[in-house]
Amino acid sequence: MQVKILEIYPIFINRNYQMFALFHFVFEIFKIALQAAFYSSIVLFLILNRISVINRLGEIKFKTTFFTIAGLMFLFSFTYYGDHGLGDDANLPLGHGETMNSSDGYAYFYLKPDTQINIDSFLVCNEHLCFASKNSYYDYQLGSGKWDKFNSRKDYDSYSSAHNLPRVNEFKTFYPQYDAYWNGWRFWFLP
Repeated sequence: MQVKILEIYPIFINRNYQMFALFHFVFEIFKIALQAAFYSSIVLFLILNRISVINRLGEIKFKTTFFTIAGLMFLFSFTYYGDHGLGDDANLPLGHGETMNSSDGYAYFYLKPDTQINIDSFLVCNEHLCFASKNSYYDYQLGSGKWDKFNSRKDYDSYSSAHNLPRVNEFKTFYPQYDAYWNGWRFWFLP
């Protein structure tokens, strides 16, 4: 009986994804180390030195401060506001604990806990997630989880005009919104 290695070790099936996720994880660790060194320097030399705490305590160590800040930043990277994805997976917080996810360039959203829906384009406005999926259009209320489905663009656009929501031509795809959210100050100051 001959057994294929892919049947025994399914981990090898998505080897490219795993390598990319590993590279991204190593990059995140390196980024956290650089940021923690910067923040530790600020805490020790600017803040504590100004109030003369270092002179009184004598032995406040950079190493202890560095590992404390690095550990807190690492933990923060797994929270709702810090998790931006790993590898080909990307996460974008929308509010009220909801996230828009993307894997291999395809955006998706969990309409219900067990119902995943692919997203073509979307926009969040006034606590509403408005999105297009195939030939249907949706209004998902982030606070309550209630949603409405429209089978034509015309129906959705008339609904959006009446409820002060974005029209379909204002929707954007996932990655421009992901870049707008996670780049800038969040890229430089958060893990």
